[in-house]
Amino acid sequence: MGNNNERDELLAFVAEKYYQEDKKQTEIAEMIGLTRSAVSRLLTEAREKSIVEIIIHHPFQYDHDLENKLRKTLNLKHVSVVVFRNQPDYDEIRKQLGKAASRLMAALIEPGHKIGIAWGTTVQATIEAFENAPIKDTTVVQLVGVLGSTRHSYSAQILVEQMAQKIGGEGIYLFSPFIVENEKTAASLLEDPTVARAVSVGKECDIALMGIGTTKSEFCSLYKEKHISLQDLKTIREADAVGDVCAIYFDIEGNLAPIDFHQRRIGTSLPGILEIPIRLGVAGNIEKAEAVLGAICGGFINSLVTDNLTALRVLELAQEHCQKKKQISLKA
Repeated sequence: MGNNNERDELLAFVAEKYYQEDKKQTEIAEMIGLTRSAVSRLLTEAREKSIVEIIIHHPFQYDHDLENKLRKTLNLKHVSVVVFRNQPDYDEIRKQLGKAASRLMAALIEPGHKIGIAWGTTVQATIEAFENAPIKDTTVVQLVGVLGSTRHSYSAQILVEQMAQKIGGEGIYLFSPFIVENEKTAASLLEDPTVARAVSVGKECDIALMGIGTTKSEFCSLYKEKHISLQDLKTIREADAVGDVCAIYFDIEGNLAPIDFHQRRIGTSLPGILEIPIRLGVAGNIEKAEAVLGAICGGFINSLVTDNLTALRVLELAQEHCQKKKQISLKA
């Protein structure tokens, strides 16, 4: 055990001299009485044992031309489009979009604001990237019920708690499942004073931070994590739904899907969500383009953070689907 510790101390010493103090390998070799090639091998070993971790920060870029096109074409209030040269994996998209969304949120939140939070992995990434910055008299509100009985890092309750801690605000929680067995159970839960208060406060929010889900089974988090059944997903897809915001499903033109799922849902109502002045959707991956367009066309969101590849596809789809209408009518 002692020999291992001594070896690791040597590795750390060599790495510190080389990476932090900019010493040459020949200089380090003289310090410890070894050859330059031995020092090179020690540096390699230090990386392999994670004594040294190298992090490369790629430049963070926005595509302002695409932002302007989205804003003008689809009548959006706020748009951030993050540039990726190639389609990265979803974790990288989620992380970068979270950074961009956190910057936008920081610019939008003001003292006295109520901020509504839905669940989702991009919402989680946004809150993780948000820097601690107390903002006076703020409230963070859970917009939709709990995802099952197990604890999820992207569950709305956890995200509300984290955001409230970061801005020094009060959290208002919705202690209810997001979907129940039937409409009667949902109606009964919505009469509970605690649930009713949370749902009511949701429509008083100044900003809503929401993910945009897709109904494609391979990308549908609610289905993949078993929060909805295969039968639920089939029913939703048969109604031509392409996506959801806060578990409210719509088709590519933004029309509400005619499904009883909505009557079984516990959360701030669609009219309540539409009363929120800034409804920020955060979503990326070209496979979500139809869902993003539907969310915009239906007014479910009026602000967007996405990536350039998804943005291009959304504009293509908008041209295709909106030729049927002379203009897209959105709720402000």
